[in-house]
Amino acid sequence: MKESIQRWNIWWENPQKIKKYIGTERTTLLQMQRELKIPHIKDIIGVRRCGKTILMYQIISKLIEDNINVKNILYLNFDDPELTDLEETIKTSLHINPDISHVFFDEIQNVKEWEKTIRVYYDRKKFKQIFVSGSSASLISRDIGKTLTGRHVTTILSPFSFKEYLIQQRIEKPADISNREKVMHYLENYLKNGGFPETIGADQLMSKSILLDLYNDILSRDIVSRFDADLDIVKKIGYYLMTNIGVLFSYNSVARALNLHYDTVKKYVPYFEEVFLFYVVPFFSWKIKTTIKKDMKCYSIDTGLRNAVSFKFSDDLGKLSENIVLIELKRRNKEVYFWRGKREVDFIVREESNLTAINVTFTDEIAPREREGLLEFKEKYKNVHLVIITKELEQTDADGIKYIPLWRWLLS
Repeated sequence: MKESIQRWNIWWENPQKIKKYIGTERTTLLQMQRELKIPHIKDIIGVRRCGKTILMYQIISKLIEDNINVKNILYLNFDDPELTDLEETIKTSLHINPDISHVFFDEIQNVKEWEKTIRVYYDRKKFKQIFVSGSSASLISRDIGKTLTGRHVTTILSPFSFKEYLIQQRIEKPADISNREKVMHYLENYLKNGGFPETIGADQLMSKSILLDLYNDILSRDIVSRFDADLDIVKKIGYYLMTNIGVLFSYNSVARALNLHYDTVKKYVPYFEEVFLFYVVPFFSWKIKTTIKKDMKCYSIDTGLRNAVSFKFSDDLGKLSENIVLIELKRRNKEVYFWRGKREVDFIVREESNLTAINVTFTDEIAPREREGLLEFKEKYKNVHLVIITKELEQTDADGIKYIPLWRWLLS
């Protein structure tokens, strides 16, 4: 075990070695640096291989820059089969160095009842900072919430945002008019290929291979193994949802389409949310009963992953744009719904009593239904901000609808 611990902590011997692992600086890094001012446990959760480990390395690098003794920074990855017992691993680490002050526990969901051990060390103030990461929303589930209530803060990490994607492509001033053609070129690439770090710079064939491997890994390791689910059913439901992003669905409609039982679909769909493969968006109403009874919409965590897995007739940049907007709204921690009357509104963003209605269309020839849906919603709910996200059109019309290009909205 000692050898495994030392292998994971390469900076103990040479602090410069971490530099080759830190990659593109994530926009969430600044937030996490601010959180170092508080003693709470820091949770980093998100879909597998979206960059949680790299974010941890980036935080460690900043700590080293701030002159924290490198041997006092401990990182452990619990995907390592040699690290199975959290308590024993911590004791062995402290035997190597009793002055460890900052600890990073990666893929912590692989350890049963990890939160009870972590709580003991937190309450005893053994470490100055504790970071944990995992690819399951159960890290903040009800039981864990009870164990660590008031003791932790959570950061949800997604694949690269468009801003991070452009940084990776070395586009430093995307708003500069001289870069407009490049930005639009990369925006279409981003819509089609998504933002998983491993795929950036890879050719189309390699990118699809990486994403298919990732998808199958999530199904088998994060859903089937964790929830004792049936792999064939998981594959059927996953394929159906990936193919039908942004389309209204209910548990009944999926059950009928796949010839499955309603209770099976109701049980399985939350598994995909749990491991961050999909976001399920509910109907907007001030009445909770109405929201529960209505159909839902589903979006993929990454458009590249969706394209690699699903059946599609064309590139369908309109649907991909809608999916990208939903991911970005979630990245910004917005409370998101959709709405449907005679016409449909893609997204309703609720911030306390304030509402913003958004339609997304990757074109500058705006179909009447886009405006009609927003105006119908405003007639019902009055004080609402109205937005249409376009390809390049930018203006505000006589009805107060703001038109903003997708690239600008993503970078705002």
